[in-house]
Amino acid sequence: MAAHKLTSEQRLSRSIDIMEALYAAGEKGMGQEEICSRFNISGAALDEIIEIISTLADRESGARIICTCHNGRVYLTGDAGRVLPLRLSAAEGAVLNHELESLGIESRAAARIRRALLPEELGYNQHVYDTVTHGSYWQEISCAIQDGVRCLISYRSMDDPRPRERTIDPLRVETNGDSTYLVAWDIEVDQERRYRMDKIEDLVLTDDSVMRHEMQNSSLQDSLAQSNRSARLLMPNALAQRLNWAGIASIDVDETETAAVTIRYGSERWLFSQIIAAGGAIRIADDTALAKRLCDAAKAMACPL
Repeated sequence: MAAHKLTSEQRLSRSIDIMEALYAAGEKGMGQEEICSRFNISGAALDEIIEIISTLADRESGARIICTCHNGRVYLTGDAGRVLPLRLSAAEGAVLNHELESLGIESRAAARIRRALLPEELGYNQHVYDTVTHGSYWQEISCAIQDGVRCLISYRSMDDPRPRERTIDPLRVETNGDSTYLVAWDIEVDQERRYRMDKIEDLVLTDDSVMRHEMQNSSLQDSLAQSNRSARLLMPNALAQRLNWAGIASIDVDETETAAVTIRYGSERWLFSQIIAAGGAIRIADDTALAKRLCDAAKAMACPL
């Protein structure tokens, strides 16, 4: 299909889209033919768009973009990252989408708002409950993985009393059940770790690039299988068959339909929360010290300071 002449609004929209694509491409840039084909524009229109991008600047900081074309490739340099247009994270975009629907915004106006603000991977039909597991930093993390940027995150595991900072090299994002995890290399411990995306409380992109690491490529189940923490839990077999815990090593059922579930876990607090949530249907077997810590944790929950 031949590229048609763009209106002023279309040129501006294409400029924003191409600027983001060039930013994602990084130092290698993009070929002119690739850009023209991907965004359905002519070579002349691309020249106009390069001029438009080169005029953009941040009012507060004065940061400017340098957009150049050399040997058939287009490059984005300068302070491009500081001038990029606003794009909401997946979770923020889902909230916006929900509000647009609930307020009855005129459909064409709502579509323009979505095109301008929602990240492309979110789509226009997602709802809040579909995307909140991605957390508030989905887009930044995706860019960091793609560009190979080392990050500083603030994260509180279930066993941490408060969030603490971790320097990480982000590797990939995985989904397990209803939760989404960032798989990253923890620089301090020099090991691969998993962080629940919705529990990342802050993220800063550093000026450093990621280092090459010997990847484990293990799943959450594999990681828990290597854990030195395990417990034997007694519960009704019907309940045991409904469990979707990643660390289940075995389920043995006796003649009374009582199941003995051997579970490997990484967080004792997580284990206690699952047992307490069962309302007395789950008991710890063969570990009086662990059972006592469970009682202490339950009392602390019932009588907060």
